Amino acid sequence: MLKLRSLSCAALICAAFTLTPFAAGAAQTVPFVGCASDGQQGPVAAPKGQPKAVAINPAAAKGLAWYQAQYSAGALAPRGWKCFSFYGSSGVTLTIAPSGKLDDASQPIAGPAVVLADDSGGTSGRFDVAKVAARVFAGPEKAFVASVIAEGVEPKENFPAGPYPADKLTYKTATLVAFATPAGKDGLGAAAGLGASPLPVVGLAKLVGPADGPDLYLLAVRLPAAQADLAAAIVAAAEATLPNSSQ
Repeated sequence: MLKLRSLSCAALICAAFTLTPFAAGAAQTVPFVGCASDGQQGPVAAPKGQPKAVAINPAAAKGLAWYQAQYSAGALAPRGWKCFSFYGSSGVTLTIAPSGKLDDASQPIAGPAVVLADDSGGTSGRFDVAKVAARVFAGPEKAFVASVIAEGVEPKENFPAGPYPADKLTYKTATLVAFATPAGKDGLGAAAGLGASPLPVVGLAKLVGPADGPDLYLLAVRLPAAQADLAAAIVAAAEATLPNSSQ
């Protein structure tokens, strides 16, 4: 078990919104970790890959690795963690955590984790896309949200407009927002499958593709206090590497 050092929730939340100074510099090489998958076409073995070059602080690079499954985008997370991915027509979810049964998606993750979800706005994944878009995106995507609600498959109450009360949002562009959720509060990380926890959550939500059916990339990062200083590098790397067009 990690020995936790004292770190205020405010410090971690602050780090999420000061990414550039921490992450700037020449590219650093981190190990590649392949993640096994399961989904519509059955189990898929973990891919093999070369070490990944990412533009992060050298000190952070020493504690991080690049995790990726066959059909997922990749993400940084602390070294020595394990990972698993679910895939299907609705999208792909990559979960990275120090422990737990990651191949069981029936329960929210209560402990530390890095989750990268990719939901397709053109398939059944549109419901998850619309729920996040209703929370944080107020541009042309509003018509997309309205069209999903109008289908009547889920009640309108499942698509509340406006951010979670405790979330702090920082808009990078009209379709890219960084978020931070204080410890013990409900927030955007719940959409990525993170359950209640005494640890804060930081991350990104990014829409790509046409406004009438965009895909959503949602990164949620919840680290032990002893590794909280790695959160800024993880989020900054995602901002730099997530796709800018639908896959």
